[in-house]
Amino acid sequence: MKIIALEAENVKYLKVVRIEPDGSLVVIGGDNAQGKTCIFDSIEYALNGAGCIPSKPIRAGQKKARIVLDMGDIVVTRTFTAKGTNLTVKNKDGSTFASPQDMLNKLKGELTFDPLEFSRMDAKRQSEVLKQLVGLNFDKVNARYKKLFDERTIVNRNGKETKAVLDSLTKHEGIPAKAVSIQELAFNYNDAIENNRYIKQNVDALSEEKVELEQLEERIAKLKKSIKQRQNILNKTAKINVEIIKEEIANIEIINSKVRENDTYDLTHSHVVELRKQSQSLNDEMAKIERSKSKALTKAKFPVKGLAIDDDGVTFEGIPFIQCSAAQRIRISVAIGLAMNPKLRILLIREGSLLDEKNLAMIADMAEKADAQVWLERVSKGNECQVIIENGEVQGD
Repeated sequence: MKIIALEAENVKYLKVVRIEPDGSLVVIGGDNAQGKTCIFDSIEYALNGAGCIPSKPIRAGQKKARIVLDMGDIVVTRTFTAKGTNLTVKNKDGSTFASPQDMLNKLKGELTFDPLEFSRMDAKRQSEVLKQLVGLNFDKVNARYKKLFDERTIVNRNGKETKAVLDSLTKHEGIPAKAVSIQELAFNYNDAIENNRYIKQNVDALSEEKVELEQLEERIAKLKKSIKQRQNILNKTAKINVEIIKEEIANIEIINSKVRENDTYDLTHSHVVELRKQSQSLNDEMAKIERSKSKALTKAKFPVKGLAIDDDGVTFEGIPFIQCSAAQRIRISVAIGLAMNPKLRILLIREGSLLDEKNLAMIADMAEKADAQVWLERVSKGNECQVIIENGEVQGD
């Protein structure tokens, strides 16, 4: 969809202007301060909505203004009065669209009004525009990547801190896995004392009874029986080395301290291993995201062969966009502008005076091949200009 005819009346410095463009490149020429820019403003006001319209769009001394864009399939009319602006959009059969600005917004792209704006953007903004053009949106995966990166930073920091704690601990070899109960050893000691006392009592009694056996023959039978019983008891009961238990009690706190240190070491070591696993898992997921982004960028269909996006921004044949030649930047910017406007095939270039004849020819050729219409403002009255504006009017009208 292109402009077949433009009418602008009393818009800023314009008086009454009608332009019926011929060809894919429409060069609007003239001296400075004659109204050239107002032609471009009129197209933008008509299509882009009230948000871009200045507080005083009407020519000084007039009460109303009007812009009409005949675009073949539709006719866009925007009027201005002291009360504000009004927009109507009609199709071929004269039917009016209920939401005209919404309808126009669906037609135009971000670079409709100046494709060279792309070359003036910073690297980050250029990447965003190009990703939008080829259907790449990394907002969610970038957010997920940042979340994983932050989590990994915390895990790695905890891992280093925990490893430092681990390095300060001591691991004792040959120490029981569990702490020895001093209460249990105390019970064993008391039992041993009682046991040995019991043995001593029986030994003493046995001696006395042997003496009595010699002295009292009449009691031999009774004493033999008693001796037999006590001997059986002695045979069944072993003497316990009390000194060993006393030594164990003396050393138990040292052993238990080492057991506790071993427990702390093992627990800290397990924590370090787990943190390393977490860090590796986060690394793997982050790498997966990077691979998916690279794969998406590889498959993306860019409007110019050799165009790509890397971490630093947009590149052309491996060279950063800002380092490309002026002709390359213009060609790429115009190509992107055309690609972002598949329905509304109109581009406005306001700084056409910066382009030499070779670049003008290149843009004209690109517009012709893309079946688009490029309007270009130029401080000139040369043969390259289709329309010359003087004092707010088309020269010769």
